[in-house]
Amino acid sequence: MSTLLGYHFKKPLVITIDGPAGAGKSTTARALASVLSYLYLDTGALYRAMTWKIIQEKIDPDNLSEIASFCEDIDLSLTVTGKKTEVWVDGVNVTAFLRDPAVTKLSSRISALAPVRKKLLVIQQQVGEKGGIVAEGRDIGRVVFPDADLKFYFDADANVRGMRRCKDLKKQGIKTNISSTTQALKTRDFKDTSRKLSPLKKDDDAIVLDTTDLNPDEVLQAILKEVVRVGVSCPD
Repeated sequence: MSTLLGYHFKKPLVITIDGPAGAGKSTTARALASVLSYLYLDTGALYRAMTWKIIQEKIDPDNLSEIASFCEDIDLSLTVTGKKTEVWVDGVNVTAFLRDPAVTKLSSRISALAPVRKKLLVIQQQVGEKGGIVAEGRDIGRVVFPDADLKFYFDADANVRGMRRCKDLKKQGIKTNISSTTQALKTRDFKDTSRKLSPLKKDDDAIVLDTTDLNPDEVLQAILKEVVRVGVSCPD
């Protein structure tokens, strides 16, 4: 039993957050993990790391045998220092490259490949097997952690998500505008919801939160209420 937020939690929780890009998953997951002193697992960063390496190696995404071989050989890992999580590929820290436009453009396609998903599924489940984790990303509650103690699905108006993502990209020094960013998100939404393998879909037992009119602190407070409710009542 541990004490969090002034309450006695019966065990370290596994908390998942899914939803479309720009809905506030990463911002909330980081903040929640910080408040709870939990590990923050950004599964999207893992897929982006795979995508970055595929681009570097000039591997054809349509060549599944080559992709499968690549997945067998790649060494992918996470390191956590304080509140900072970094992604390493074959001994190289690739965290700074994960939001590169070329990676963003290809990551949805790469994340739909069966060999890639199989590789990362094992890594993700190993990271979260002891609990005490806030994990966000595609299929995180439906496939990766189907028995998670608490599952959330975030959504928001596409135009609002576009503005948020545009602001984030500009902070990273990436030149863009709201119109092109919003259109890119809508295109990604279509790809993510219509693909055959692991499409974007709400888990049946996930709590849905529309973040369109909520600021980050309001979203966090809404999440924390559910965390306390589940944390003090879940079985050992």
